[in-house]
Amino acid sequence: MKAQIDENLPPALARALNALVSVDGDEVVHVTDYAKGAPDQELFQRAVDDGVRVHITHDHHHRRPAEREAIARLGLTVFVLAKGWNSLAYFDKAARLIEYWPAIVAATKIVAAGAIFRIPHGRGRKLEQIKQR
Repeated sequence: MKAQIDENLPPALARALNALVSVDGDEVVHVTDYAKGAPDQELFQRAVDDGVRVHITHDHHHRRPAEREAIARLGLTVFVLAKGWNSLAYFDKAARLIEYWPAIVAATKIVAAGAIFRIPHGRGRKLEQIKQR
């Protein structure tokens, strides 16, 4: 599975996560590697064209109809970091994302592409699938 980390998260986080998940054949890239500053819908298209199937972000794409439609149409699975992630220090954010990685992988295997999930701020909580209107 190939995932991308959005611009609102540090590129080093993508590189660190990639080093860990590559042992299972997964890959994590940062959007600045190929689509720096692109509007979200263009970014989603470029990602899918590059084989990305998972997008991890602080943005609340599920609130914008055009972005929800693009996510569904392109078959991208999006994971939105819940409120509270912004308050985490860099290493805490990295540790928490690593902790949730197995749940992210599992979720992408059991839901139809185009789903949007919220990754909770608290430890040990389950991902929440966001209903699309």
